[in-house]
Amino acid sequence: MRYSWLPLSLLIAACLSFVGTAVGASQSLAELLLRDAERSQSLRTQTDLQRLKTLLVDIETGQRGFIITGQQPFLRPYEEAMSELGALHARLRGQLAATGTPASSLLRLDQLVQMRVEQVRQTIARRTALGEAVMRDIGAYAEGKRVMDDLRFEIDQLGREQQRHIAAADAATEDVQQRTTRLTRLLPGIGLVMVSVALMLMFRERRLRDRAEVALREVNAGLEQQVAQRTEALSRALDRIRSFASELDRSVEAERRRLAREVHDQIGQAGTAMKMLVTSLRRNLPVNEASQLDELVTLADEAIRSARQISAELRPPLLDELGLEPALSHYLLALERQSGVSTALELIDAARLSADQATPLFRIVQEACINVLRHAGATALQVKGRPWAHAGKLGYELEVIDNGRGPGGMRVGASGLRGMRERAALAGGDLDFEPAEGGGTRVRVWLPLQTSTPVATPVPSGGDA
Repeated sequence: MRYSWLPLSLLIAACLSFVGTAVGASQSLAELLLRDAERSQSLRTQTDLQRLKTLLVDIETGQRGFIITGQQPFLRPYEEAMSELGALHARLRGQLAATGTPASSLLRLDQLVQMRVEQVRQTIARRTALGEAVMRDIGAYAEGKRVMDDLRFEIDQLGREQQRHIAAADAATEDVQQRTTRLTRLLPGIGLVMVSVALMLMFRERRLRDRAEVALREVNAGLEQQVAQRTEALSRALDRIRSFASELDRSVEAERRRLAREVHDQIGQAGTAMKMLVTSLRRNLPVNEASQLDELVTLADEAIRSARQISAELRPPLLDELGLEPALSHYLLALERQSGVSTALELIDAARLSADQATPLFRIVQEACINVLRHAGATALQVKGRPWAHAGKLGYELEVIDNGRGPGGMRVGASGLRGMRERAALAGGDLDFEPAEGGGTRVRVWLPLQTSTPVATPVPSGGDA
């Protein structure tokens, strides 16, 4: 066992490198989304600035048409532009403030817009009151042109500032992409190298053990040939050698179990710690920014599920010793004590299930109960099972029914539901997730029975078979 610690350390380091790759990629994605949002905001602001300029031109056009003709229909562009100008100006002001535009620039824009609108109103009022004499007021025309020119210049300046924001966001996005590319190439490569080295060391260790066993067998054979000469001494030596060989085998098996347990614990603890850290960060961030950590939570859940998959390959001890029905009864009683949710269990002929079928059914019930506690807001749940013929094939049907709010808020692709479907499919069956009669949720799983013994068709219950 000389080399056991080194392969284990390399495997742990490889796992950490892959987790680091996932975390780094997630952080890069969050930064890319942030830069994209900034770029989109600047583009919308640019568009609204152009729209503001268009509305001001429409106001100018309507004013001129009315001054020249004195006819009310020529004011239509002015009226339509004025109806939209207020909302657009308010929205644009908020967008400019969000992108870091100085307050002095915003104030100047507000003053120029108000000044020009007020000039146009006064000119229209004077045209209505004085008639064509207004057209001879060159001073008012010059002042209006000056304000309009200032407005165009200010809007163009703000537009160029937004273009600089867009260019900066594009440059930052390119930088993040380059860093992410380097990260996703470097860390997985390091991880693969460490995994390869760990496998080579394990193989070397196995060869050393095989050589030791061969040497022991050769020693035993040599000792047996010398029985006549050194019977008593050889017997004691042979006993010692056999004891050493047995201890060696037990040590090898114990070391294998320890390695598997350590890998499971390291992955599970790393995933749990990462999820706790993300949850803590999420509480400290504003609501509009906390959604960017959802990807990290998903990665943490995937790490935890990986650890669960390792343990799921081993049969639960309670299932081995007592069977499915006692194991579920014990689990539901513990659930009732911990959560206060009333539980009930009714299984018919559960002993007909094989050990390979009892394990996925137990895991599905576990996941369904966890979903009830997390999402349903239920006060009671029941687990029922019975033999049931489905599509002309004999099988075993198990249902988990609660009285909660129903499956309306549950996503079809949720990880828990997806895991239950996968377990049922791997066992050769299927799973339904649907509303229960009278409210609540019904999870139904059906597995084919591995027996040809006929079973009487039971009286149908509420759900579809």
